[in-house]
Amino acid sequence: MEVLRFERVSVRFETGGLFRRRAFWAVREVSFWVGEGETVALLGESGSGKSTLGRLAVRLLRPTEGRVLFRGRDAFSYGKEYTRRVSMVFQDPAASLNPRYTVWEAVEEPLLVHGFPKPQRVERVSRVLRWAKVDESLWRRKTASLSGGQKQRVAIARALVLEPELLVADEPTSALDLSVQYGILKLFESLKGRLSTLFITHDLRLAAKLADRVVLLLAGRVLEVSPAREFVRSPLHPYGVFLLESLPAKSPFERRDAPAAKEPRTLRDDGCPFRAACPHYRPECEVFPPPVEVGNRLVFCHLYSDRRVVE
Repeated sequence: MEVLRFERVSVRFETGGLFRRRAFWAVREVSFWVGEGETVALLGESGSGKSTLGRLAVRLLRPTEGRVLFRGRDAFSYGKEYTRRVSMVFQDPAASLNPRYTVWEAVEEPLLVHGFPKPQRVERVSRVLRWAKVDESLWRRKTASLSGGQKQRVAIARALVLEPELLVADEPTSALDLSVQYGILKLFESLKGRLSTLFITHDLRLAAKLADRVVLLLAGRVLEVSPAREFVRSPLHPYGVFLLESLPAKSPFERRDAPAAKEPRTLRDDGCPFRAACPHYRPECEVFPPPVEVGNRLVFCHLYSDRRVVE
């Protein structure tokens, strides 16, 4: 059963001053879904549009075109209950934590907003803080006094205290030291299958470890949707191959060189965003391809134009 669906979603932003305004598409005609209890990774580099999609999912943005559906209904047609059913963990935990609040107050606040009685608040807050491995000695301390890793644990606890049906996690470990990241990732691993998760990341190995499916993004376009294990073994889209071959080797005897990129060409907005560097470039790449079904995978690439096009 689908929990979240993006239907041909596009978002257009404008930048610049009064006399030199420029419009650009942050995401273009994006379609994919997140199933019940499924973790879907949005994988892409900076500027790929993945965080924009995360903000659409929690209604911090509205689409310029297309629809965001939650449980088969327009996400923007829900009232206050939507914030109880859908939560977000931000890259910077300080974005969701009031520095004047204690840890307990920060986690309890969503329950107060939604009118939970005190006994239920006490039970839920203590339970979720213990699950997130936030030591009891920290519960009455101000969130501003915590380390980055401690803040992120509190932010995750806050996002989960309402027991949402969908969690959006936007690069939840990228701002943390490597020594801290492992513990945060273990928390997300323990959530697998318990709720639906949209996990936003630029890290291919992280996507492979945590996700059931991968949605590959570049410059606001979806290039491939595949089961995570199959994607990591053999990506279909040349951009996915490029990412895989650019990973650091596991040993000095397994050195991988990134493929040589071709010289940039004149780019039109409606073509494949990888075509300037793609070793398989052909003239038809100047027009973005329709989705093609390859087994249980979708790919947007003219290399597969002999396969069945998905309507």
